Amino acid sequence: MTSYLYPLAAIISAIWFAVHLLIGGREIARPLRQSVELDPLVRDVQYLCWHFTTVSIAAMSLFFFLAYFLGQQPYAVAGTTLAAGFTLTGVGLVSAIGQSHRKAPQGWLFAPITLLGLWGLLANG
Repeated sequence: MTSYLYPLAAIISAIWFAVHLLIGGREIARPLRQSVELDPLVRDVQYLCWHFTTVSIAAMSLFFFLAYFLGQQPYAVAGTTLAAGFTLTGVGLVSAIGQSHRKAPQGWLFAPITLLGLWGLLANG
């Protein structure tokens, strides 16, 4: 069973990467970039952060694939750390700013990846 934990985490990460690009690009990045209400510096930095997130989710998926195919635990540590950071930030910040998790569920999407990564790390010692 543990041999499938990292590929499963990689596949889920890749799915969220695709969702981020396709849905997030259409519903978040494009309207953000076209915004005239925001100060241009704020708008442009937020757009840059959207791309940083894109790269981070892609890296998360790659790390789990590398952990599986190369048998290198440090890649799993990196992927799990990213997933845990996304989970904690996404769940905690949404609560802290008083937003609804129904409207901003992104942090919860990374919880299964975090758990799979932790399970794999614990199982592989």
